[in-house]
Amino acid sequence: MTNTRGNDTVVVDSDALIGLINEKDDLHKRCLNVASYLAKNSFATVVPYPIILEAATTLAKDKTIRRPDLAKKLLRDYAKTENINIVCLSIKNDDNIAKLTAKLYTPRTSKKNSPFDFYVLAAAKKTGIGTVFSFDSFYSKNGLKLAEELLEENRS
Repeated sequence: MTNTRGNDTVVVDSDALIGLINEKDDLHKRCLNVASYLAKNSFATVVPYPIILEAATTLAKDKTIRRPDLAKKLLRDYAKTENINIVCLSIKNDDNIAKLTAKLYTPRTSKKNSPFDFYVLAAAKKTGIGTVFSFDSFYSKNGLKLAEELLEENRS
């Protein structure tokens, strides 16, 4: 596997975070399979802090989940890794992600696609990351590969 930033790095979206941490989530088993594949194949993962906040908010406030304990765990676990300085994998403010998010976002988008989704899309595009750990077809419609597709390609 080539060690360049676009093909060995995956940006993680909130649906994957929620599916990984919440054993009762419909995506839990699929998330575990994808995470295992990524780890076994030495993919680096990038989890932008706004996405941690989105996932924690959903865990704490969503009427069907109601797991503020998992929100706390997610926030605490991220805080433990926050000071690890991996410059090549960081998504920094100077990548102009906010400007691209504002440009890409349209108020006429499907109500299931939030500004957070556009943020992940912008972060991936600005940093050259071509794969997202998510199950939302929004990303594939916008030129990114879903991480689960990596497993399917490997089976072929």
